[in-house]
Amino acid sequence: MSASGSTNSWAFEFSLFGPLHVVTVAVLLAVMSASIVLGRRWRGTRRERVLRHAWIGATLAWQTMAVVWYLWPTNFDIVESLPLHLCDLAAWIAPFALLTQKRLLRALLFFWGIGLSTQAFFTPVVDGGIDTFTFWLFWVGHTQIIGSAVYDIGVLGYRPTWRDYRNVTAVNFACLAVILPFDVWTGTNYWYVGNLRPEHPTLIDRLGPWPLRVVWMILIAQTVLALLYLALAAAGCCARKQSASIHSTS
Repeated sequence: MSASGSTNSWAFEFSLFGPLHVVTVAVLLAVMSASIVLGRRWRGTRRERVLRHAWIGATLAWQTMAVVWYLWPTNFDIVESLPLHLCDLAAWIAPFALLTQKRLLRALLFFWGIGLSTQAFFTPVVDGGIDTFTFWLFWVGHTQIIGSAVYDIGVLGYRPTWRDYRNVTAVNFACLAVILPFDVWTGTNYWYVGNLRPEHPTLIDRLGPWPLRVVWMILIAQTVLALLYLALAAAGCCARKQSASIHSTS
């Protein structure tokens, strides 16, 4: 192998917290940050609407392509091809949440996107490097989810309420009531609640045997979502107090 090929080999070999992982996350965080900066700068103008609609259109196009690719007969594998994972659903909720501003969609985008999908950036279930199509499907798809959620907060001003948390909890259990029996019946692992483990290391590996680990997963997930709501609520309360203090002294 040439010196140049050896130097660039890291881009084609993915390893947890390796060079490709770190560079990929850094680049995608920069993209999300840039969209938020532009969105806030252009808030209330036609430019912001164009930016948001371009993001929405790109998300819809990419997710449509991803579904077609996974369902294509030569690629189909019932274990991973059906668009039933939480991230698959969140990826379709994201554009419609930004487009319609429906409260439930925005709540699902926030809690599923920031509360649960962000784990994919730390423990990604991905093989191969930049020369594999699945690499791009994974990273672009998750960026569209998390980027949409952050944009809704930072630019469009979404703030979760306790009612939002309760509604998302109800949706979570309704989905589990469908997904868990499906996993057991088909031997799959959608939502990671089936009697299988991901091929790559994840936090699920530390939760013990199935089905007890499903209980732990639910408890941990709901706790994380509750803490996420409380953290944002506390931050909002502090910001309002600070604003009131500034106005009272001016």
